[in-house]
Amino acid sequence: MKAPYPCFVALTIFWAAYSLASADSTISASNKHAYSANAGWISFRHDQPSSPNGIVFGEFFLSGHAYGANFGWMDFGDGSPANGIQYQNNSATDYGVNHDGLGNLSGFAYGANIGWINFGWTTTSDANRPRVNLLTGAFSGFAYSANVGWINLGTGNLTTTSMTIADTDGDGIADAWERQFFGNLTTATSTSDVDGDGASDKDEYLAGTAPGDRTDFFRIVSTAYNGTMTQATVVFTTDATRLYRLETSDALGLAPDVWTNSAHGTFAPDAGTSTTKIISWPGTTKKFIRAVAVRPLP
Repeated sequence: MKAPYPCFVALTIFWAAYSLASADSTISASNKHAYSANAGWISFRHDQPSSPNGIVFGEFFLSGHAYGANFGWMDFGDGSPANGIQYQNNSATDYGVNHDGLGNLSGFAYGANIGWINFGWTTTSDANRPRVNLLTGAFSGFAYSANVGWINLGTGNLTTTSMTIADTDGDGIADAWERQFFGNLTTATSTSDVDGDGASDKDEYLAGTAPGDRTDFFRIVSTAYNGTMTQATVVFTTDATRLYRLETSDALGLAPDVWTNSAHGTFAPDAGTSTTKIISWPGTTKKFIRAVAVRPLP
């Protein structure tokens, strides 16, 4: 049944939350190398002592070991920050490389033969900062070691194929996010809504909104149609740590509902707290429209 008027639905997609063991590298089997002019090629997905050892790229931090034939192992962290959120890099045990959720890397790796490797040597505005493209998984920028100099992550040969999410209690919410906002793993559940804004804490996590702010939840803010009802300008709330899609449907409530992605595909949001996109479709059939928040590198 056709809707007499357009209807707008803001939704998040489902994703599988899981925790990877330290040996299960997220790095591409073929694009796995960084390069140092003084130390040669460095493998982020090596086969020593077994395959596929290597680096695990996570939502809040990295873990595992890279390997260079000329200097040995480079430790990115053990995957267990003392506060359960990110490495503080303030002790001999709580060190490692952090991820800010936007793709930017910071903190320190450590090699027994080359000492500390600095991933936080500059600000996020520096074009040479170490980072990961959350759309493609490609590394770029440089890390620095006083003993081997610059390590080039942007050789075009280093990519992560996924971003791992640690969810030990299986509620669909990252452990680090629960600790960041609630200080524990018990307050937020898959159905709880601590701030009472109508969005569950799980949906707040998936959309990157604040679970303690009643005014911050994922939604379509406004729409405007052209005269022939073949195009709409859609404004919706967004967060820089998420990717998005805009999808259309001819009808809801049928089995199954069929949603068609817009020509924008999956895209990064605009700067700020909202994004504006124009979508079009053939014909004059009115459309249901939904905005979909997408976890990077699922």
